[in-house]
Amino acid sequence: MNPEISVIIPVYKVEKYLKKCLESVRNQTFTDWECILVDDGSPDGSGSICDEFAREDSRFRVIHRQNGGQSAARNDGLKVCRGKYISFVDSDDVLYENYLSRLLELLVSHDADVSQISMSIMFTTFKRQKHLVGSITELDRGRLAKEILRGKLVPSYPWNKLFKREVIDSPYKEGMVYEDIYTLADWSKNIHKMVISPETLYYYRQRRSSTMHIDKVKNRHDYLKAIVHQVDVLKNMEPETVSDDMAAKCLWKGVIHAAKKMARNIKSPQERYEAVCKVVEIAGNKYPGKLSNLGLKKWFRSNLLLKNPAAFIRLMRFVNLFDFHKQHSDAHLFD
Repeated sequence: MNPEISVIIPVYKVEKYLKKCLESVRNQTFTDWECILVDDGSPDGSGSICDEFAREDSRFRVIHRQNGGQSAARNDGLKVCRGKYISFVDSDDVLYENYLSRLLELLVSHDADVSQISMSIMFTTFKRQKHLVGSITELDRGRLAKEILRGKLVPSYPWNKLFKREVIDSPYKEGMVYEDIYTLADWSKNIHKMVISPETLYYYRQRRSSTMHIDKVKNRHDYLKAIVHQVDVLKNMEPETVSDDMAAKCLWKGVIHAAKKMARNIKSPQERYEAVCKVVEIAGNKYPGKLSNLGLKKWFRSNLLLKNPAAFIRLMRFVNLFDFHKQHSDAHLFD
């Protein structure tokens, strides 16, 4: 008999944190699950830890593969999973013991296609509760498209969610990072209702080596390409709900974010300048008449970026000197 829920976990160089993650899966109060562990050619002891858990509990199944990236690993898991519902977990994170049971209860009781809970963001010496909503909230597809673009109630990462299998009708985009932004937009056409709970049932570990904290040029360009795709897909899917103003705000927020990260973190001045100029090229000439509706701060920064990239870089590097909140967080990242 097939399990009710399939949990898919891509695994790569997480020997230090993997056991806690897998123990939190094994200790779930809901027991009718399988866990597909995809060892993505990990060079440390992560693959052996996966095998150990599979020997001790037959609900864990292991795939060993050559390194191909997180997207390819998730796709391999999707090919073999058998559950009616699918959940993704990152291999350095930790689940509350009622994580799966609560997600399933929400999904079934609200007759939804996807359920989502909130999370606790975990640093080395402190945690931050991030309640995505104040109370249980249902979204129809129109509002879902708006909230994905706003990026607050519905972050694009796949963990902290439970999907009906029918929602996932296409693979993850391979060969890029920030593929979750790209892929969730494609899946959204199959989501007619989503339910979100404020309960924090997922520990999200902040690591220096995670994609979010690595500012390679390719990473930031991939991020922006994913944002452009997301805007195009959701605007076409829900044209009556997603206005040009909303699409422009999402796109140019992504443009400014990508350019800001590059301006602050790329050491070579020439590489820094070329990377920031490429951001403008990727964005293209989309919604030029809507820049005045972005709000004063984003309007100023977007115009400065378009007209004088060098001045934009100087401003972002200066502002970074006084970003004490980020400096505090960065000082407490896990290795």
